[in-house]
Amino acid sequence: MALYDRFAALVGACGEFHVAPAKSRIAFLGQVRFASITRLRDDEMVCTLALPHALPSPRFARVEEVVPGWFVHTLTVTTPEALDDEVQSWIRESYWLMGMRERLAGRRLAPRPTRARR
Repeated sequence: MALYDRFAALVGACGEFHVAPAKSRIAFLGQVRFASITRLRDDEMVCTLALPHALPSPRFARVEEVVPGWFVHTLTVTTPEALDDEVQSWIRESYWLMGMRERLAGRRLAPRPTRARR
């Protein structure tokens, strides 16, 4: 399918990734899932990208913050040409910030409390 092949090529241009097919979606993972295809037909594909912020673009059918700092952007595509440089930039940002967890770089986690030994 041309739409899937083009989307997978854009993901592959970002770096190493894994595909995890499931009954209801095809997930794309770096260290964690960052993109999915939720509907795939010859003439239409619905895909999602995760980002730590909302992108203001009329190309997205929906943008939803599913947990704090995890915005899912839903994009409907009907031609391979619609998967253009702008979409490539969104995929790249999603890959690095969410899939490869770069959004967490430099973030210090609170130390775990130690338990007193008896």
